[in-house]
Amino acid sequence: MRVYSILIVCIFLILPSTLPAAAIAPAPKAPIALSPEQQQKLASLKISDVQKLIGRKLTLKEKIGLWLLKHTSNKRTQSTKGSTALGFGIAGVVLLVLGLVIPYVIIGSLIAAILAVILGSSAKRQNLSDKKAETGVILGWITIGCIALIVILAAIFVAAWGAL
Repeated sequence: MRVYSILIVCIFLILPSTLPAAAIAPAPKAPIALSPEQQQKLASLKISDVQKLIGRKLTLKEKIGLWLLKHTSNKRTQSTKGSTALGFGIAGVVLLVLGLVIPYVIIGSLIAAILAVILGSSAKRQNLSDKKAETGVILGWITIGCIALIVILAAIFVAAWGAL
């Protein structure tokens, strides 16, 4: 019991000495705004390149900071067109499935698929590594292919129906 009471007294003696340091801590700075060209240049830099530029070796803390900065800038540079293309691609597939049950919804599926292909191709030209844009284009083409197959099967069915 005596050990616990000594431990509690030590904690109460040490705790007040850490509180003023926490109150004086500087406020976080606002994020640095970089242009897309600067973000791409930063994302392509390697640690050895940075070390050559500043003329010294980076500390572990600086290397981790550079790594974090590169990855956060990569996320910011990804285009929103890729996300939009993916959204239209998914919408095209969903509307295609609904179009099998509800008439005239398949027209909306065709429009969404065409938009997914156009926006995805545009985003892919800007950033070749945009996976969302690539997925949007693939979903768009799959939807267009399925619609073409449905139209061909409908034409065959109508032609066979007329022959009877």
